[in-house]
Amino acid sequence: MARGLAEGRLADRIGRRQTNLVGRPDVSIEGLPFLLRAARESYPEVRVRADATTDRGSRIKADVTFGNVSREGDGYRADTASARFTAPYSALGDGPEGDTRISDAGNGQLLIRRSVLGAPVVLTAGVELHDGVVSLRPTAASVAGRSLDPDSPLVAQALARQTRTLPELPLGLRPAGVSVGADGVTVTARAEDVRTA
Repeated sequence: MARGLAEGRLADRIGRRQTNLVGRPDVSIEGLPFLLRAARESYPEVRVRADATTDRGSRIKADVTFGNVSREGDGYRADTASARFTAPYSALGDGPEGDTRISDAGNGQLLIRRSVLGAPVVLTAGVELHDGVVSLRPTAASVAGRSLDPDSPLVAQALARQTRTLPELPLGLRPAGVSVGADGVTVTARAEDVRTA
């Protein structure tokens, strides 16, 4: 019961400070014996899971784990923070007429389908992260069922629309990697010596 109350208070505190959250975050506090940890206000791990929106209005799922959390003044300090921000495929398609559909191609790659002048274009691409920019590296392409060289300028032009500069992440988190999975595209991030008010 004490753990549940502490998790609820922390969830409310996070919800008040992070305005881009959708709904109440789910907080898990680890460490035994809990009452002793709570009395010291020191926990080996705190995990926060939440739905959020980006500045552009896209929905993402955030999963942040804080290591060695302790009370400091009016806030908290964590030795480390590691995060996963996942954008579902439904939030990734775009185009002037909403004509781009993105899904999981397997093997850590994206499958991108769109129509150009009535002809179906299918691209397979890996994702890369460089200096806070997520870009796509084409591995296969076809137009109306005919194979194209994935390194052609036409393919590069089509994929340029999918390049994304990551927004500034909260808590001093720095992007560390990007991957493709069943739930969408996930950016991982890390930080050290994290302080919250």
